[in-house]
Amino acid sequence: MNLTTPIWNESNLCTAIEDFVYKVCFEQMNEQQFKQSLSTLYEAFQHFYSVQLHYTESIQYFIQCKYWIDHFLNGQPISHSLNFNTQQVQTLCCVLYQYRNNYWNELNRFIQQEQQNRNSLYQYLTKLITHYSELLFVRVDLGYLEGQQVYIGIQDVQQHMNILRNRIANQDGCFMGLQGYAWALEQGVDKGYHCHLLLIYDPSKRQNDWYLADQVWQMWNSITGNIGVHFNCNTTEHKQKFMRNDRLGVGPIRCNHPVEVSNALNAAMYLVNPEKYAQHLRVKIPYMRSFGTGQFEVHWRRGVAQTLQQCGY
Repeated sequence: MNLTTPIWNESNLCTAIEDFVYKVCFEQMNEQQFKQSLSTLYEAFQHFYSVQLHYTESIQYFIQCKYWIDHFLNGQPISHSLNFNTQQVQTLCCVLYQYRNNYWNELNRFIQQEQQNRNSLYQYLTKLITHYSELLFVRVDLGYLEGQQVYIGIQDVQQHMNILRNRIANQDGCFMGLQGYAWALEQGVDKGYHCHLLLIYDPSKRQNDWYLADQVWQMWNSITGNIGVHFNCNTTEHKQKFMRNDRLGVGPIRCNHPVEVSNALNAAMYLVNPEKYAQHLRVKIPYMRSFGTGQFEVHWRRGVAQTLQQCGY
């Protein structure tokens, strides 16, 4: 990331700090580059740092580094960090070097968690596909306008997601007729905080998948105060790209049609991909979840026991 970015927000700043710590640990950086980058990130982080949030390990080491900087500055402005001597720079580097081993541990934890989420999603979808003869798969990605991300922190995201999940659970408006759903929160370099949403409808109650995704976006925009953005995976244009290769995994899915089922499962697995480490959340509210699905065993679903037996559960 270009550290001359004129407008920082919580998301791109945390990503930039993670990149900086990684470069210090695994790449080459001269003393002047180190001091300049550290000064820029330190000054920006002062505006976003909260002791109430939980940060990934790279940022935790940066926070340790911040305490040393405060000690060295002794009340002077951050611009004086550009005059730190070699010994002071080496002390700060030593703090960050501790991340070297923890990077691989953090990466492995992410991969293991994503694999668990992947297995959970696969089992959930298998139950739904076994239970019904036909389903309507809708995929929509939800995020925030780039120019408004400066006002969006992880606490805002959590609040917006709580409202969205509540409306899904209550089948409000565009969520009427849902048979299942899954969601995943991610953090992109440019897209910032965003949510991948999979909605699975009863096709006897809902037919127009493009319209449904558009209505979800309208609801999201209302929840966020008109600063939401979306990507509709169910537009005719988007679906035609996959139809040409017989890989279409959204829209009406016949559950006794192996190719359609396989395509639907492959499309759904995009939500939980162990290879998308670059999209992981760098900051969370304590105990915050970044992935979830609906429940298959609910009181209103008939014949659940028989389906579980068919699936081997």
